[in-house]
Amino acid sequence: MIQYANYLPDELLLEVLVHLERWEIRERQTALARFSAVNRQWYDVAIRPLYEAPYLSGRAYELFVRTICPSVLAHIKPTALSGLVKALDLSHIVHQGSKSTTARLLGRTKTSLQIFIAPQASFAINCWASLSKCVRLRVLDLSLVSECISFQSLNQTVRQLGDLRELYLPRCSSNYEGITLSMNVRWPPKLQHLSLSGSVSGKFLWDMLRQPDNFPPTFASLSILHSPALDHQGIKALLCNLADSLTVVELRDLPIVKQGRFNRVLDWLPNLTSLTVALDYIDTRFGNMPPDFCPGRWRESKSLQSLTLVTSGKTGDPSRSFTAIDLYSLMDERFLGRLRYLNIAQSTDWENENEGAELDKENWMHRRWHYEGLTYPGTAEMTYERWTAETGMGQRMRPRLRILRNR
Repeated sequence: MIQYANYLPDELLLEVLVHLERWEIRERQTALARFSAVNRQWYDVAIRPLYEAPYLSGRAYELFVRTICPSVLAHIKPTALSGLVKALDLSHIVHQGSKSTTARLLGRTKTSLQIFIAPQASFAINCWASLSKCVRLRVLDLSLVSECISFQSLNQTVRQLGDLRELYLPRCSSNYEGITLSMNVRWPPKLQHLSLSGSVSGKFLWDMLRQPDNFPPTFASLSILHSPALDHQGIKALLCNLADSLTVVELRDLPIVKQGRFNRVLDWLPNLTSLTVALDYIDTRFGNMPPDFCPGRWRESKSLQSLTLVTSGKTGDPSRSFTAIDLYSLMDERFLGRLRYLNIAQSTDWENENEGAELDKENWMHRRWHYEGLTYPGTAEMTYERWTAETGMGQRMRPRLRILRNR
């Protein structure tokens, strides 16, 4: 008879779990649940990754709530599993659960929670108190919340989240305009990314404009999207106020912004390295390249390294539309000589061409910008083609063109 080992070292079991990390989240969760049901040893090894970032929807959400919150009162029946949850993604929860359940989950996982994505319908005022106690929280995503939120409650909560790095505001309307006095908008001391959406205009925008020093030194990334009342003048003022710190910006889904209004965004933000913008807001004059610019002035090239072009569904003057020819002209003239990563939404109907390889080859040969001071062994005897094909650093640093299929 074939004999099987009754015991495997923990090191081997951990190697199996490393392999499972590459799986899709739902398949991984099912495999981890079966893995932990083999015996006590396997349970001890798998229980932490099983609860670390669970996929919650339907029946799985109900079972998760019963496990983490076996009693309404935490001190009556506590569970050690609540301290294992690091990411609580409730984006797939629509009609299941309630607002009190969401508040209870936040209260139980407050000691370990690092990422929280709020549900659409079951997040309300009673969740703020529990949320403010999640002192290890790094990502707070409220973009799906449909209920009107209080900016005063939001401001008071984020002030207590000293480790928060990313904040996403909801798309819904707010009651900020009802505040009679200006509010001291203070952001967390380690905030790196802020996503503005919904009713980001009027008084709230004015309070942010007059308090630029309240943004922390770590702040470098800003997204402005799904803001029906925000025009290009308000956006320009905000970007210019934060020009010294911003390196990553996203501008899309802004209904009242017209064609060509963001042509000078590279002038407003001299340190910008990554830009996502809808083609609806730029035209053939994008970049504001001087008429006498030529490849010999490559040292004056803009700092932009990554460009993502999407569409917001608006139609402008077709004769002024920004096309692939316009983009590659900016690259050929070295005005966008540092551009290495290009992401194009499939909805733009651009041809799948990659004009960045020759430009990057020239940068590599002359050791410009990101290749300056390159000391990889053997590069002096290599061609650019060999370097990008045979070395790990070359594969990582080569330019990339990606078509976004879902945009």
